[in-house]
Amino acid sequence: MTRKPCLALLLAGTLAAAVLADEPASLADPAHRIARDDPGWSALAAELRGQACVTADFTEERWFSFKRTPTVLRGEVRISAEHGLSLRYLDPEEQIVIVDERGSLLRSATGDRALPADPRAGAADFALLHLLRLDLGPLEPDFELYGKRTGPAWTIVLVPRADDMRRALGQISVEGEGSSVRHIELRRSARQRVEITVTAPRPTAFTAGEIRRFFR
Repeated sequence: MTRKPCLALLLAGTLAAAVLADEPASLADPAHRIARDDPGWSALAAELRGQACVTADFTEERWFSFKRTPTVLRGEVRISAEHGLSLRYLDPEEQIVIVDERGSLLRSATGDRALPADPRAGAADFALLHLLRLDLGPLEPDFELYGKRTGPAWTIVLVPRADDMRRALGQISVEGEGSSVRHIELRRSARQRVEITVTAPRPTAFTAGEIRRFFR
């Protein structure tokens, strides 16, 4: 059976039955709210966005309530300031998920396919696209933003403002060190979540062929 990419699986509603009953304590409290004009976060965002194009390897764990161990996938992530986000899954067959300002696209050997329209899909796609560049301004209208910095290490948590979206999507968190994103979690509950661990990013100058292959 072919395993679908993270975004295609999560955003199509496979986790729709999950609840937030066992959500652990998090940064989502007023003491950690991020102000729109916070100079510390603005400086970090500028440093991260100074890397126009990067590539990194990732390991993805998908946790489900009906399994004791996660499904593990591996691949490559590419981030372009101009073209968006690209997740290349390497097994059991190569598939690429592209996320940009136009939405999400699944690319495989059979061609390109737009992912199903879903409010959760749009919200999560939008959040990931901007979070990976720490572009927090566009997220503020739809998400409450919380964060913590300890030396070079930092964490940002997004909680949807709308009750229905909060129940459907849960919370999204990103952890990093310096100008590198190292861990992403999309959490519906402790037993139903997707975790992505990212290796140190490699500055990359994408060729025209790579842009055609991994973006649109």
